[in-house]
Amino acid sequence: MKQTPSDPELVAESAAESGPYAGGRSITIPWGPEGSLELRLPAGGLIALTDVDIVSPDLSDPLNDYPGALERALESPMGSDRLEQHLTPGARVAIIVDDPSRWTPVREALPIILRRLHRAGIRDDDVTISVGVGRHRAVDAEAMRRRVGDSIAARHRCFSPPVDDRSAYVDLGLTRQGVPVRVFRPVAQADLRILVGSVLPHLQAGFGGGYKLIFPGTSHRSTLGSLHHQGLGAQSDAAGLLGGDAASNPMRQAIYEAASKLGPCWSISHLIGRLGQVFRVIAGHPEPVQDLLAAEARKRFCAPAAPAADLIVAGNDPWPGDPMQSFKVLLHHRTACRAGGVLVGLFWTDPAEIDRSFPIGTLRSIAATRALGGWTIRRFLPVAERAAAAAGSPVAFMLRWARELVVDRRVLVYAPPLYERVGPRLGPVQLFGNQAALWHAAAAAFGQDSRARPAGRLRLRLFPHGGLTYAQGHGS
Repeated sequence: MKQTPSDPELVAESAAESGPYAGGRSITIPWGPEGSLELRLPAGGLIALTDVDIVSPDLSDPLNDYPGALERALESPMGSDRLEQHLTPGARVAIIVDDPSRWTPVREALPIILRRLHRAGIRDDDVTISVGVGRHRAVDAEAMRRRVGDSIAARHRCFSPPVDDRSAYVDLGLTRQGVPVRVFRPVAQADLRILVGSVLPHLQAGFGGGYKLIFPGTSHRSTLGSLHHQGLGAQSDAAGLLGGDAASNPMRQAIYEAASKLGPCWSISHLIGRLGQVFRVIAGHPEPVQDLLAAEARKRFCAPAAPAADLIVAGNDPWPGDPMQSFKVLLHHRTACRAGGVLVGLFWTDPAEIDRSFPIGTLRSIAATRALGGWTIRRFLPVAERAAAAAGSPVAFMLRWARELVVDRRVLVYAPPLYERVGPRLGPVQLFGNQAALWHAAAAAFGQDSRARPAGRLRLRLFPHGGLTYAQGHGS
């Protein structure tokens, strides 16, 4: 992880022609798969910045031969025999891949994996491919072809598990934590499960990847909700779960116990950076593979400890452009911002992905409530959170994070396509289509909120690659 006040690849100081940017700083950040955005920080009396820290992940030394690295990983697995030694002709194999909200090189990995299965006597009909969607949007036929490749989608049974259809799941009992273990039937009934995913920071499980592709990726909603409730009791520190180690993480431990009720699993896991960057690929037993990659992810992605800043600005690079998924960027950096401070999200948004997580009609309904809706949400979120936690509701975790964002802090989002489609508000979140309005709103927030009004000048931390980086802390 890098923390640089003047990273030469990201920062070019310049004076704007006039207005609130005069004498300010221009910072170029990633914007979409190949583009860039000139972020023009205000100067003068609008927002007086005393420190500007730019925090970047360590993106050094990506693999230059991914197929070769994967072949080597398959030949020398960690904590397990080679893949072929787990197979006999006619065995049923379930391959589980992560969903399109991740940028794991699934299309590149599957042909190599399938060739090994075929050499071991596994026929196309013996193989299923399931996408670990969890509560994310189902993967339709077109998205499935993009995810796994046209020829593979044509030759194999590919599934996006129906999260609410109990008949599509096998009930394997309860964990000691009371989690119902209900797994998508093709996954539960296979003789071997091959997990193909990546280790990225996760709000509650510490890091994603490994068994999480099944729990909750290919689990029934009841399992999903119960898993997400782990570690989020009324007295817990939700912020302490992000980036934590598996041994002390309640959700990860519940996932491991649920996995013990399945048969053999084999992991092919990646540490990834920006789109097309793979740093490591490791194969073998899911637990040691997960631990090793999580340790490296901490070194590359965890922000250096620093006093909580007044203003946090986080870009969503390299998230694929779904604005609702991009809110995880702000959740990953919320503890870097002091209570009463301002969180600014810079969300590159693919217009085709605007309603991937929520229908556009739902977003417009929320937007239609305008400032009154935002006030109402901010007012009643803490009450709803306490009630959900007391009742043991699985929605408590979402309410906790929503409260930490929009009640404890002010949230502003620059996302021009989203602004154009739904307007200037999404409940308590203000949306913007131009930077001048964004910075004026930030200045107004510091002027209006007594908690947000610091003595003297403001401290800014900027996370240009906010989809990779994260900040650890103790919450609100």
